Amino acid sequence: MKKAFITAMIISATVITALVIVIVYLLKKGQFLEQEDPVRQSVNIVSESAADKDETITDSEISDIVSMDIDKIIEESNAVRPEEWYGMYESSGPVEKKIDLASYKSECPDVYAWIEVPGTDIDYPIAYCDDATEPFWFSHDIHGNPDDKGMIITDSLNGKDFSDPMTLIYGKNPDDDTMFAQLHALRDAEFFEEHDHVNIYMDDAQLEYRIYACYIGSADHIFASTDFRDPVAFGEFFDSIGDARDLSMRLRPEAKPSLDDHVLALITHCDDEEKRLFVVAVLSEVRY
Repeated sequence: MKKAFITAMIISATVITALVIVIVYLLKKGQFLEQEDPVRQSVNIVSESAADKDETITDSEISDIVSMDIDKIIEESNAVRPEEWYGMYESSGPVEKKIDLASYKSECPDVYAWIEVPGTDIDYPIAYCDDATEPFWFSHDIHGNPDDKGMIITDSLNGKDFSDPMTLIYGKNPDDDTMFAQLHALRDAEFFEEHDHVNIYMDDAQLEYRIYACYIGSADHIFASTDFRDPVAFGEFFDSIGDARDLSMRLRPEAKPSLDDHVLALITHCDDEEKRLFVVAVLSEVRY
């Protein structure tokens, strides 16, 4: 009797489980049917456009559209979400530029990222210096040879993954217009208006930052006066930039960093040794 009761309970549980699976399947199927196939959607859009212009769309053109959309779907489905903190962001699309960081790391093990400022020739590896007081790579080339121009660097006051609220990136301002010299182009109002972002390339992702400000400031170390981990200090720092009465400052108010944002400050020398040029940018997109 007891055995029969247990058997009946097992059968009942199995039937209930099967019913739940069927219901979930039907719900998902209904939800899927409500969404238009992206490939069909693309074809419909082009067809409607052609109809509006009284044009005929050929089978070959439809085939090209379907092929492009399928390639896009496959590319997006193949995207691997990074394990680093920036993996929590949805990808805005594939990485725009392939950088073989491994080859640079083979020459300089302290290379860990790449920086690009579109519209300039700034397109360099970034080396990490574990001594913030006397950063080795700021006075040596990628092969370890003494070099007045040095490399583009970050130091031990920041991590190596750009997860800090504020990451400082340094580059010199040599006369041959290399390294960070061309950051000074952003002091021009028209150039600043037309060029608005900085790209950081990691092994597994591209971090795109929107440029918020370009200005001349004190050569004193930012971290000496501001702890960007403090929400109040973070807000006060960027409020002070926005409130500055400096006619030479370039500002993009809509890109002002907010609490929990990830910010870069690109820093280079000026003619006045007591001053530095700062280009401040806030993370806006992640690609992988």
